Order: sequence, then C-alpha cells, then structure tokens
Amino acid sequence: NEGHSAFLTLELLRDHASATETHADAMERVRGECVFTTHTPVPAGHDRFDAGLVGAALPRFAASLGMTMEEIMKLGRLHPDQPAEPFTMTVLALRMSRGANGVSELHGDVSRRMWQDLYPGKDVDSVPITAVTNGVHIAGWTTASSSRFWSRHVGEGWHEKMLDGKFWKDALTPAAIPDEELWALRTGLRRELLEFARKRVRQQMLRHGGDDASLSAQVLSPDALTIGFARRFATYKRAPLFFRDLDWAIRILTNEKYPVQMIFAGKAHPRDDAGKRFIQEIVNITKRPELAGKVMFLEDYDINVARYLVSGSDIWLNTPRRPNEACGTSGMKAIMSGALHVSTMDGWWREAFDGQNGWQIGDDAGAPSEYELDEKDAASLRLVIENEVIPLFYNRGRNGLPHAWLKRVRHSLATLIPVYNTHRMVAEYTKLYYCPQAEPKRAGQEGSAGTARTKAAGGKKRTHHRAHVAARRRPAARRRGT
Repeated sequence: NEGHSAFLTLELLRDHASATETHADAMERVRGECVFTTHTPVPAGHDRFDAGLVGAALPRFAASLGMTMEEIMKLGRLHPDQPAEPFTMTVLALRMSRGANGVSELHGDVSRRMWQDLYPGKDVDSVPITAVTNGVHIAGWTTASSSRFWSRHVGEGWHEKMLDGKFWKDALTPAAIPDEELWALRTGLRRELLEFARKRVRQQMLRHGGDDASLSAQVLSPDALTIGFARRFATYKRAPLFFRDLDWAIRILTNEKYPVQMIFAGKAHPRDDAGKRFIQEIVNITKRPELAGKVMFLEDYDINVARYLVSGSDIWLNTPRRPNEACGTSGMKAIMSGALHVSTMDGWWREAFDGQNGWQIGDDAGAPSEYELDEKDAASLRLVIENEVIPLFYNRGRNGLPHAWLKRVRHSLATLIPVYNTHRMVAEYTKLYYCPQAEPKRAGQEGSAGTARTKAAGGKKRTHHRAHVAARRRPAARRRGT
C-alpha cells in the first residue's frame, strides 16, 4: 500500500537471495509475492530521495544483498541509466511487484500514463497497472439510529447483503419503505448532526472568547437543506469552491424561503500552508455577520465529527480538481444514511454516477489551466445547486414530503450500496491479485512438498526393508535375546 514501505521488498530479496541459485531468481520470487497499490496521482504522495541520501543510507544493506549501490539506485529510477534522477519509492514498488493497481478506474488510467516510461515498448493501455475501486465498511459508518431503521425495514441481516443488488432494489421500493419513514430517517439524522454541531461550535466560541450575542447567532435550522464538506484540506480538493462567487453564495445561503446551510470540517497537513489558508478562508466566511448560523466550521476534525457529518448532511459536496482525486471515500460513507452526492467527475464518482443517483459538477473535458478549470467547475456547481438541488429538496407534496428527492435517495441507495463497499473490494483484490499471485507459489510449494514426501516415503521404505532384511539374517537365538 503506497510506496512508503517499498524497501521491505529489498529485505524480502535478501531473505530469498541465499535460498536461490541466482539473483534473478530471487527477484522473480519477490515479484511473485508482491502486489502494489498506488493511492494518489499527486506528486507529493510519491516519495523521492536524492541519490546522495540513498547512497549514504544503504551501502551496507546493498553489500548484504550482493549488489552495488548503482544496482540499487537503478531499481528506484524511472529511467535506470539516468544517474541524475532521484530514487522514487513508487518506481521501486512497481519494479518489485508483479501486480499493480490504482484505486478507481480513472486513477488506473492516470497511473498507466504516469508510469508508462517504466515499461518501454508498451502503449498506455498495455501498461500492467489496473484498478480496484475503493470501498468502505458501510456497516461501520452506519449510525445506531440508521442501523435500527434498516434492521426494522429490511431485516436484521442487512449488513450481510452488501453485494446483493436485487435485495437492495426490492427493499428500497416505496411499498417496502414508505416515503414518510425514509424522510423521518433523514430528518432525524440531520437533527442529530445539527445538535452536535451547535454544541461543538459553542465550545469553540467560548474557547475563543465569544459572547452571548455571538453564541445565540449560531443557530442552525433543523429543516434547512444541509450541505456537508469534511476531509483533508488539500488544495486540489478546493474547499472554498462554493464561495468563488461570494455574492452568489451569500444570496443562496440567506434565502429565507429556501434556506441552505453548510458545515465544514477538516485539517491540513502541517506543511501544507496553502491548505491552511483554505481553512482560514472558510473560517473568515463563517464570521461574516450575514452568514451567522448559515456556515459553520467544526474544529478538531476526527472520526467522531466525520460520523455525524456523513450521516446528517443532505448533500455531500466533493469538489476535487480532476484528475487529482485517486478515489475519495467520504461520499461512500454517506450512502447508507441517504445523503446525495454532488461531485466533480473524479475518482469513484466518475464510474458511480448514472445521472440519477446524485449530481455531476463539470465534465471530463478539462481546461487549459487550473484557473480556467476552477472557474468552469464553480459555474457548474452554482447551476447544479441553484437550479437542481434546491428546487428538488423544496418541492413538497401536499403531505409536506419531497417525493422526487426521496426517489433520488432510493436510487442512490440501490445503485451505490451493492458496489462501493469493502465486501466487493476485498473480493476483487482476492480474485484479481491475491489468488493469481499465490497459485505459482502454491504449485511450487506443493511440488516441493510432494518431492519431500516421496523422498521421505522412499526413505521409510528403505529403512523398513533394511531392518527386515537384517532381522532375517540374525541368528535365531540372538533374535530371541538369548
């Protein structure tokens, strides 16, 4: 998983080197035992080390392998014969693994293009990097109230039906789960989130010296359309994209007839100053008087905060700059709670979106520059939110229920639950990588074991035969012990 641990393949090589006739044999054995999963196309996610640093750290280890430092360096260079190139851990991992994959279909394609030079003579489609799209442990991200809901409506064993598409399609009809029940679940989860957020923000404001007036202004509406955004604040994830046209955002968020509110959470990497500035930008927006109680930022992001947000948000907003998101799993965690996904066509959403199970921001076409792409995607986001999401959420029937919205929720649940889960993911890894990789090794082990058994059996037969013959040749009195 990732290139960070790829030096372990060299330790494995050392383990095998003494047991094989040649260095090439040992390399093949290592490659036959390793599968590599790359998790990001972002350059910062691929460790690169200067040749001098590697040369200072590994000479004794290289000697123990019977290799020169130049041979070690070549394993980690994209172009082995270019000594100026840094040592790249991902390159080492790819060279030392027979199987390799990205974590979504799009990421697999991006990875093949990124590392094509590692496979001279192969066109992009022939580069041996495929894809297994991530999944989440859905039952683990289902709240207690949601779990009770599903147990009551579809049966206690629902978490064992993750791969059964027909089961979920049948279980999610209005006849099986009335709109009133499904909407009650969504309303209850939203209110749980808002109660948690109020307490959290109150603690934050008291910690920062807030007064009674500022505290009373932070009141979220239990019935307003609630948009959630919680993740690592990497710049390519573009947390402030909703506010690129600030006047538009203020107009949407202060509309009393169709109220909308947003809750943000997340952290930036300690060395990511640009990501920290994004957090500061969101925090500054929450302090605008006209947006009091409309936009919140929850500090100290952790798994507990994430659980409330993915369960209580009506919309899960995902705005990565394509194609930088290898997969993204936060939206998958929101599935079981009936949240709808609004996302750029990146990572898992590019293969999951079918036109009716959420919404699409932008397209696959891209743009000449990051600035132009951001402008284009921000404009698309504004159209989706204002012209599609808000009208659908507030289109209520005579009983006050948003039937068309709930129809989309049902379709989202039915199409996404059976696919974007760890059951499917692990099954694919097992079928595509683990079992095929294990077969040659198992055959070799069985062959060796068979040979050993044959030798052992033959040895036992010979020993028994010699003992029998020797006994027959002894004098009779000696055999009787006299």
